[in-house]
Amino acid sequence: MINTKVKFLGGAEEVGRLAIKIEDKNDKIMIDYGVEPDKPPEYPLPPEPVNDIFITHAHLDHTGALPVYYHNYSAKLHATAMTANSVVPIINDSLKIMRLENYVERFNEDDVENLFRSLVTERYNTDIELNNLTARAYSAGHIPGSSMWRFEDSFSFMITGDLYTRDTNLLKGARPVKTDVLIMESTYAGRDHEDRDEVIKRLKDSIKETIDNGGKVILPTFAIGRTQEMIMILRDMNYNIYVDGMGNDISRIYLDTPGFLKDYSLFRKSLGRVIKVRNKRMRKEALENGDIIITTSGMLDGGPVLGYIDSLSDDPKSAIYLTGYQVEGTNGRSLMENGTIKIAGATIKPSMKIDFFDLSAHAGHSDLVKFIKDIDPGTVVLCHGDQREKLKEALPEYNFILPYNGHEFEITN
Repeated sequence: MINTKVKFLGGAEEVGRLAIKIEDKNDKIMIDYGVEPDKPPEYPLPPEPVNDIFITHAHLDHTGALPVYYHNYSAKLHATAMTANSVVPIINDSLKIMRLENYVERFNEDDVENLFRSLVTERYNTDIELNNLTARAYSAGHIPGSSMWRFEDSFSFMITGDLYTRDTNLLKGARPVKTDVLIMESTYAGRDHEDRDEVIKRLKDSIKETIDNGGKVILPTFAIGRTQEMIMILRDMNYNIYVDGMGNDISRIYLDTPGFLKDYSLFRKSLGRVIKVRNKRMRKEALENGDIIITTSGMLDGGPVLGYIDSLSDDPKSAIYLTGYQVEGTNGRSLMENGTIKIAGATIKPSMKIDFFDLSAHAGHSDLVKFIKDIDPGTVVLCHGDQREKLKEALPEYNFILPYNGHEFEITN
């Protein structure tokens, strides 16, 4: 019997900074090495040397600490072409922010360059032969290029990364893949999402009401995935829509990396409907002529969004509509809970209307339960969540492991 050792360096009992080290015979691999997007970012436990690293997707809570690994070690870095291309601006931007905010420098340009040189692009549904393990990527449905990584030796284990099982404008949802051991995210364990079509209708109705009443709508969005989904959702609304921030760079990457979107031509057409903000003059134009401003950052911790909110903060006719998960300690969470945000060191309370529309790209509780049942694994390892026990309670017939950071344990067939 082969004993495969698993150790969480981060992301076990928390949302974010996922990092999983796995040893199987002659293979030492790591899945993701991310940060908690706090101020300053929280890093996983110190890296341990491996031969191969597999990235589930490009978001910083799964990739942001990778340059720290490459400061001391080397490893082949596997990702889909879409993830590989998206990681480049995200990592470069995190280095810039680290210096602008005067955080302790955990890595430098050489480490980032070592990371990029190590990237190897992989295709979905194609075997990758390691020493003893065979790896294969499947779409995780979370953002374009996101992957569930399945590994097989004498038995199989699969890491979902962030998971979404329903179709969106951008992607088809993840499909179940048979595996002996399922290592699965549990961000929304115990919580279900409102019906997505209903959320979109409510969002569009609120946008129309705000604009018809003489206001403007600010939509804070994540650069990767959410900006592009929002552009597609609003494609049939006859308003002046401006898009600012890194989301424009990612949209260009989506156009230049075919084969990952549900409907490439519809995305290209939707992108032609919006005005891309490229400089300060255009930001002024967006405030004067725009009806809707889609802009980073999605959690209001930096980016152009703060300048737009600052300019419109005294306008009760205008609105800020949040659409994504707001991590505790972020400006977005403060806005939701207290109605306040910090801009340039000062705490302000905007007079604007504030609302939240749940367009999360994480599977809700019921979909996670169904995903487990459809796969029917021998063991389920739950991570990337703070209410993991809710899934365990819902499925008493399954064998669950609820690890914690720093905990090394064995999985077997």
